[in-house]
Amino acid sequence: MLLKIKLLGNLYLQVMKKINQIFSYLDFEALFWICALLLLAVSDPYSKVHYTLFLPSILFDIPSPGYGLGHSISHFFHGNILLSFKTHPLGIITIIVLLGRSVSLLRKSYYNSIKKGQL
Repeated sequence: MLLKIKLLGNLYLQVMKKINQIFSYLDFEALFWICALLLLAVSDPYSKVHYTLFLPSILFDIPSPGYGLGHSISHFFHGNILLSFKTHPLGIITIIVLLGRSVSLLRKSYYNSIKKGQL
């Protein structure tokens, strides 16, 4: 019984070490932006639901400058490029910027992990 526990402990440590190696070259910010874009890609662009973190909008019902940005990105991923631009003109630019930033961060993390010898 004690041998089983010791073997499981060693296996656990090996698995955790491998997981840490895999995630050591991933950047949290890049993963966040990629996941956000993926969620907007699968969301319904015609939904009337609007989520906001813009405090004046929450407190005083003042529309935020980014109002419609999520719908614009969703329209773009569904192939409605003109409607995407009508919904918010900066939607397509936002996609380009976020994908570029994510690729840059992932590339930087990857090269840093190679320098450290983790890959």
